[in-house]
Order: sequence, then structure tokens, then C-alpha cells
Amino acid sequence: MSDIPAASSVSGSADPRVAQRWDETACVRARNPLQGWLDSQLLFGEVFQARLSGAPHRNWLEGLMTRGGVPKGGRWASLGCGAAGEEMGAARLGLFESLVGFDASPASLELARRSTAAEGLHQLTFEPIDLDDFTLPPGAFDVILMNMALHHVRELPAGLEAVRRGLAPGGALLLNEFVGPRQFQYPEAQVETVRALLAALPESLRRDTANGVLKRDYAVWPVEFWNRVDPSEAIRSDLILSEVERRFEITVRVDYGGTILNLLLENIIHNFDSEDEKDAAILRLLAAFEAVLVDSGFLDSDFTALVARPLAHDREVPPGGFAPPIRLGAAAPAAPRGAGAAAREIAALRAELATMRSSRGWRWLQALRGLVGRRW
Repeated sequence: MSDIPAASSVSGSADPRVAQRWDETACVRARNPLQGWLDSQLLFGEVFQARLSGAPHRNWLEGLMTRGGVPKGGRWASLGCGAAGEEMGAARLGLFESLVGFDASPASLELARRSTAAEGLHQLTFEPIDLDDFTLPPGAFDVILMNMALHHVRELPAGLEAVRRGLAPGGALLLNEFVGPRQFQYPEAQVETVRALLAALPESLRRDTANGVLKRDYAVWPVEFWNRVDPSEAIRSDLILSEVERRFEITVRVDYGGTILNLLLENIIHNFDSEDEKDAAILRLLAAFEAVLVDSGFLDSDFTALVARPLAHDREVPPGGFAPPIRLGAAAPAAPRGAGAAAREIAALRAELATMRSSRGWRWLQALRGLVGRRW
């Protein structure tokens, strides 16, 4: 096994508010893993993994590596690894020889250590980190993974420079990120679309796991709230792509949406049974609607995954960047289904459309026809 860089190579201690927030999150997710849109087995497979890897059941990280020409093996670092669920999955697939996971949350690191020890995954080790003040040994890693971590970094230039220096020659940055509005200050068109769709859902699908009551609205919390509760949350998310392209060559970029699904399904995804034909049809309908809105340019994709190679020197980035995203509709091939299953799904979609047309939110959705170029 390759030598693992010493923990002393990482400096700094995280903001205690951030560490506390993620300690609490780790404990909550351990008790209730169904909270967000990608906690749905159906959406994780048919939207996320299919768009990144080309198949619903193929690991997204393995698919992204194949697309980006990143070989298996070598020395990895995962910055912001949390409880290391994705890292453990990658270890089972043999994607790396060794991995050092870094995180600001002591509770997450303890969960990661216990879980990897229980499975005998001794090629993974874990260390604390402050992502706003860290260094890595020069050229220490062949791959650096940041999975939903970079949008918590306030000091993006310094953090990305540390990543660039930490990569060995020929190394790669693998990024899966929220790149939407800073501190979740979503535009009105996005929020109103979410509210209209929420109003169209039956009450049986709107029971909020956070408080047990019906989810009747999507509230946009002000910047002051996030500064108090978690000052790291999406603190520079709107600058991620441009700052990455300033220092790296993006060789693969796959936008995968989440613009509507993330907000709409937050804390209610547990109500949807992926094995139930009606629930599955609603989820697929929502995903298709989101893809239309993003591909038409009405809304931007809030989430993206990419492979990037370090540049020798910084460069100026033009408006819109260098790497065009893949259209959502083109990113996910249709999953093969039998004629009977297809007929049942079409019938379920028709029934759900009839329900939606009778709702008060449907009139607002009709106003979007001209904007997205599709008749509903």
C-alpha cells in the first residue's frame, strides 16, 4: 500500500458552528436516511447515476472516472467525506489503493472509522480538517474527491490552490457539487415553480419528516439565518465553476438538475414508494418537467459533477466558462421496459396529469408553456 500522508499535513480547525451543525446532521441522518431528493432509490438511479454513468445501476463515481479517463487505483483524498458512505462504496469497487478522508465533523469521522473498521476496509483512514484553512503535501494524491463539500468553502481560491498543489502529475479532481445560488437565495421563478408543484401534490405525499405536519410551502431563509446557523452553507456556491475553471481544465461536466427536485422533495421524499407505480410515475414526471425547464434555459441546473485536471497557471475565464454542460434530456438514456410496464406507467401518468389539472396550482403551470416551449 502507498504511504499515506501524515495528518500534520492538514492545518486549521473548523468554525465550531460548522462542526456542530455537521455533527447534528450526521446523527440525524443515521436515524433517518430519507431526507433529500437523492435519498430516493428511483431518483438516485434514474436521474443521478444514469446521467453520470449512463446506467441507473452503475456507480456514478466509477462512471465519471470512465468518462474522464481516470484510472483505478492510486492514492486518493476525499475532502469533506462526512461519514464516508460514498468512499466505502468506492473501496468495495476497488477504485483506489488508499484513501484519506478529511472532515470538520468529529461525529462524522467517528461514524466513518467505526463503519470502515466493521467492514475491514483498512485502506481508508480519516483526519480532521478546516476546509477554509488547509494544506496538503505537494503531489501527494492521484485523485482528490470533493463530494458536496466545495460549496462549504468560503476561501475558494486558497482551497482550490491547495487541491491543485496536492495532486500528483496527471492527477484529477473529481467534483460533485451544488453550484446554485449563494446561501440558497433562490430566484422567484424557481421558488414559485416549486410552490405550484407542491400545491399539486396530494396530501399523502406532503407529510414533512422534520415536524410531522403537511409541507404547504417552501420557505427561502434569509442570509442572516444561514450566517447564524451554518455560515459555511453554500457560501460561495455561485462562484465554484468559474473558480475551478480558472485553475483546472474541466474535461467532463455533467449537470444533473436538482433545481426543482431538491427544494420540492426536501423532507417529504420518504412519502414516495419507488416500488409503487403511482409514486414512481409522479417522481418520473417531476424529473422530466425539471429537465424541460433546465434544458430550455428557463432555470439553471443547481447540481453538477465534473472531472478536472490541474493547469500549470491560472487563466481568465470568459462569461459562461469553457466547458459546456450536457443537456439533461440527452444525459440519461431511456431505461428499457417491457410493453406491459410501459403501458401501466403511461396510464399512471395520465391519471396523475388529470389530478394535477384539477388543482389550483395547474393554472400557474399553464403560464409556463410559452417559456418552455411545450404544451402540457
